Amino acid sequence: MAMAATACAGPPADSELRAKALGADAQRKRHAQEVYIRGLLASFSHVEGLHPGHTVFEDRCGTSGGNLLEPATGPLLTCSMSGRAVFGVEGEVTDVLRHIDAAHIVQWQPNVNGPGSASGGSMDYALMYQRMRGVEPDGRLMSTPSLESLNEDVTVAWDTAPPGTTPPAHQVEGEETPVCPPETTVYSRCDITPRHPEAVPSVRARYGTVLQVDIRPALSNGTYFEVPRSRS
Repeated sequence: MAMAATACAGPPADSELRAKALGADAQRKRHAQEVYIRGLLASFSHVEGLHPGHTVFEDRCGTSGGNLLEPATGPLLTCSMSGRAVFGVEGEVTDVLRHIDAAHIVQWQPNVNGPGSASGGSMDYALMYQRMRGVEPDGRLMSTPSLESLNEDVTVAWDTAPPGTTPPAHQVEGEETPVCPPETTVYSRCDITPRHPEAVPSVRARYGTVLQVDIRPALSNGTYFEVPRSRS
């Protein structure tokens, strides 16, 4: 009597995962996410006082493999996208922050502390920090400022150097010319503009202050497409 042969199904081949990453549903969601991220980045490039240094756009699909002792339990395939733009600030940071506010690109975090104070992530705190030069009336250094959108998709950071800070506390980091990360075996795209991007120290040397915008949809951690793992 013939014996029935059974075998444990192994993980899908990279070609199968790539086919899923390039499927119609993934492409539709990819396009929508890209339009959203690139649109926001473009809006900041039109703000008075901001001069583009470079922009990095990343779109990656990958999988977690697990092992015999700890089998993978998350999605079989995850695709995520993010964008980052570095700008030189011409003139006073306070003026540029006001221009950003007036541009109505996104809704920023509200000031939940009310008049006379301000909460982190809000435009009120950012402007208060600049007005007080990062120092409380009692001499304590204020918390590092940033802007965060109400939906937490967008964060903005800029160079700050409170008096007495040695060396200056450059909040925007990076020493080398930006490069794309290694490609994933499933699917990846990376676009850096301009073709010969300027490193952060070079932008800082020209303008004195650097401002960085990061866009990564928070509720999904940048994820726009997933393939669930089989429960078999």
